[in-house]
Amino acid sequence: MGLSTIDIVLPGAGSNNGGGYKGIVPGNYKAKINKVELWQQPWNTHENGLFLVIKFETMKPSPDFEGYPIDENNPDGPKHEGLVGNVRFSSFAFKDGHNPRTNTPINRDKAILEAILSLCTELDCVQWFKDAHGKYDTIEEWVDAFNEAKPYADKYLEVCIAGDEYLGKDGKVKRNLYFPKFEKIDGTYYNAYKSLTSTRKLIKFDESRHFKKIEATPVDDFKGETSNEEKPFDLDGFDL
Repeated sequence: MGLSTIDIVLPGAGSNNGGGYKGIVPGNYKAKINKVELWQQPWNTHENGLFLVIKFETMKPSPDFEGYPIDENNPDGPKHEGLVGNVRFSSFAFKDGHNPRTNTPINRDKAILEAILSLCTELDCVQWFKDAHGKYDTIEEWVDAFNEAKPYADKYLEVCIAGDEYLGKDGKVKRNLYFPKFEKIDGTYYNAYKSLTSTRKLIKFDESRHFKKIEATPVDDFKGETSNEEKPFDLDGFDL
């Protein structure tokens, strides 16, 4: 039986033109979705956790900006207009479980669909979501169809992107990117994403709350083989 979308509801409330890094770093942006992916949690694989990863591209930072090649195997081909990056919908993987607050079970695939529905609501493509009811048997098939249809194409969102740094096995500092949790300020809810025309409140990036940096390691004490094993997930280089 295909995945149902009938009972899915919204969950509760620059760089220069030359070289250098041209990826997204934590902050506020106007960005569009190029693709949505599901990445397996690379640790505790028995939990069957999945990250919902959004491949974002920001608006062009400056008139002379030239982004990364769209096809990494063709460096002289078309380039991205803006900064690009892989942003997790949440810092935590989606998995089956139990919600102790509401004393209800959590279904992984339903929770992923709820997250996608919240994006579709801001991107004005809820009808596609409704029309997908019962057509796909697995969440992987559902996401593949979503990407093939691209109802989100060239529609920009205002987003707040958080992140944290960790030391990779190669001794280099790497970065995870994700949406911060919604915030409630003076009774008003602030979200990490919204359409350009929405009157909803957007989280304003605050480095002290939305970016966890690692402490610099003194050169004399640095060991090339040392790594932060608690942060093995490299969003910039993860290969399914």
